[in-house]
Amino acid sequence: MEYQSSRGFEKILRRLPPNEKKEVQRHVDAFVRALEARTIPLGTGLKKLRGSVWELRINLALRILFRWEKQTVTFLFVGNHNEVRQFMKHYV
Repeated sequence: MEYQSSRGFEKILRRLPPNEKKEVQRHVDAFVRALEARTIPLGTGLKKLRGSVWELRINLALRILFRWEKQTVTFLFVGNHNEVRQFMKHYV
C-alpha cells in the first residue's frame, strides 16, 4: 500500500494548533497501521462519502478526508463537518 498527502492537506496541517496537529497525526498513523494489518477496528469512524473518497472521524469536530484507489491512499483534507461538506461540493 502506498500513502500520500496532498499539498492542501499539508497546508491545513501546518495551520492547525499543535494539539490538533498531534491528534490528526496520531489518527493517520493508527489508520495506516490498521490498513497494513488488514484489520480496521469497529468504531474507527470510517465512512465512504462518494466514489473513492472516505472520511475518518477524529472526534465530533474534526474529520480527515482521503481518497482510496486500489493500492494508494491520498490524504486530502482536514476540517469540521461544515468544512468537509464545502470541500466535497467542489471536489470532483
